[in-house]
Amino acid sequence: MILVENLVKSFSTHKVVDGVSFSVHSGETLGLLGPNGAGKTTTIRMLTGLVRPSSGTIRVGGYDVQKNPIEAKRLFGISPQEASFHPHLSIAEDLYFYARLRGLSRSESRLQARETIAWAKLEEHSAKNGHQLSGGMQRRLLMARALITDPPILYLDEPTTGLDPQSRHALWDYISELKERKKTLILTTHYMEEAEVLCDRVIIIDHGRIIAQGSPSLLRRSVGIDSVLTLKPRRPFSSADLLALRKIPGVMDLHSSNGCLLIHLREKEALDEIVVTASRLAGIEELDLKEPGLEDVFLQLTGRGLRE
Repeated sequence: MILVENLVKSFSTHKVVDGVSFSVHSGETLGLLGPNGAGKTTTIRMLTGLVRPSSGTIRVGGYDVQKNPIEAKRLFGISPQEASFHPHLSIAEDLYFYARLRGLSRSESRLQARETIAWAKLEEHSAKNGHQLSGGMQRRLLMARALITDPPILYLDEPTTGLDPQSRHALWDYISELKERKKTLILTTHYMEEAEVLCDRVIIIDHGRIIAQGSPSLLRRSVGIDSVLTLKPRRPFSSADLLALRKIPGVMDLHSSNGCLLIHLREKEALDEIVVTASRLAGIEELDLKEPGLEDVFLQLTGRGLRE
């Protein structure tokens, strides 16, 4: 359905996207993950034809996005990260306008506007302007726009950014329904739990290059993390204490977070020695052992340094 080969985008001498290649099968949900500035947004803009690649090719449904943009764009809809609404159009008028832009007739546009409003459960608000909606409703309206011609492919650029947990989970239900309809989805997100729940496959991009890809379960196994131990000490650990814990065989990595120590274990056999050593050095108030999540994989691969 989507084929990307050797995609490169340079601004002056800086390569923002550097040799990215991947494919997305029909009905698959692919997650694009990466730190700020990794190249995700630029990749999405090239996929949708908003930015011209420096080199490489993008094919959507067999059409080259650069050589056959009209044919390619008929196959996808876009739900952008940043919302923009016409100040003088109601929701119903907004969707009718977008349907007409996509080439539908007046009668088809009215029908599609009604159907997508119903799908987004916005019937009671159809006379309102987009700016009058809550954050969750605005996100549903953006997705309704993307669906206005019922395309087989949807690009969802951080669709739950800025939403509270209840609204985020509600939007997951809408995306899950699109998956059930066998839509092909490309999703960018900073929420690792979201990627684990919704994505069949994940690509992690850093410094413009793909550094890992596969299903969430495959990626968890690939980095060699057996389990993650969260340890809350009775007293703060010193630098010497942390060094002693780091040297225990089976400890891959450790770092402090909110008064706790998070330890990545290569093997659970290291747990006994960690408990004995930590008890002697600082005492233990709480312990929690869990399987690694996609967030642990992401941080292991991209590092913990703050990206601006």
